[in-house]
Amino acid sequence: MHDIETIKELLIKYFNGSVSVIQKKWIDDWINESTRNEELFYSCLEEWERQNLQYMANVEQAFLDFNKRIDHGEPHKIENFPQQIRFNLPAHKLFMVASIVLIGLFFSGALDFVWVKTYRTGYGELSTLALNDGTVVYLNANSQLKTARFPYFSDQRQVELSGEASFDVAHDPINQFIVQTKNGLDVVVHGTEFTVYNRRQNTEVHLKSGKIELIKHNTSGRETVMLKPGEKARMEPDGDLQLKEVRAIEEFASWKEYRYVFNQTSLAEISDLIKDNYGVDVEILEDSLNRLTVSGSFRSENAEEFATAVAQVLGVSIEAGENIFRFYDSK
Repeated sequence: MHDIETIKELLIKYFNGSVSVIQKKWIDDWINESTRNEELFYSCLEEWERQNLQYMANVEQAFLDFNKRIDHGEPHKIENFPQQIRFNLPAHKLFMVASIVLIGLFFSGALDFVWVKTYRTGYGELSTLALNDGTVVYLNANSQLKTARFPYFSDQRQVELSGEASFDVAHDPINQFIVQTKNGLDVVVHGTEFTVYNRRQNTEVHLKSGKIELIKHNTSGRETVMLKPGEKARMEPDGDLQLKEVRAIEEFASWKEYRYVFNQTSLAEISDLIKDNYGVDVEILEDSLNRLTVSGSFRSENAEEFATAVAQVLGVSIEAGENIFRFYDSK
């Protein structure tokens, strides 16, 4: 496996996020073996990023436009620019100006794309990610995860989540793993399996195994709560943090297998889930239907399957429009 071409092929898979946890661990160890290996890693990364640019110029269209201007005899417009202003500043002052500009860019977040790597899923899309430390993340639909692009320069294992994800954290007795949410709740852990839900100003944390610490930031300081296996914590928009014991372990991240488990879940709550996961609006035509609840589980891989199954369980009718479902009582 020490053949250069083989290593390069493996690194390309690594940058595309398609390596296994074992391969990822091998790459981490290989990078730390020598400076030469590290240089090869960043050289391949630079080449990969050049080949995977977000914007591709339409050369063919530009050439056609150029020929069109020639055929129609369109004059080329020449603009008069003001005389170039020259700055005769000493080198040390130029350095100071450049430093101030870079600091401004840093604090404005304009350089985040250099240091931060962002993973996103679309509506109805699931994704499995293998992070540099060996942690496996299952990203639910319509979710976003931000990680450090170059984790080797930091001792912290820290990610930022918007949406929903399940984490299987690689054990590290020294460096804690931290999941940050936008409403001021951090999840701190050494090695465990849990899910984090962060949508609609609500945050839920469900612990399957291990032990995690929740840190809630507020104006008066911070509050710490320990979560045990089988417990779920929910923080409301007003900052109220509640703990609940979850008896059915099969509820844990069942969406990873496109399976949904409900326990007296109202149609109104299910409507929010359809909107969050599939990007489809839901209209409930009778107020009485909002009080209907669903208990049980079923499997669904798309919005229409999901909504139809809910309607059948509740014994109500459903109408599909353009990017909208309407539930109504036809009796």
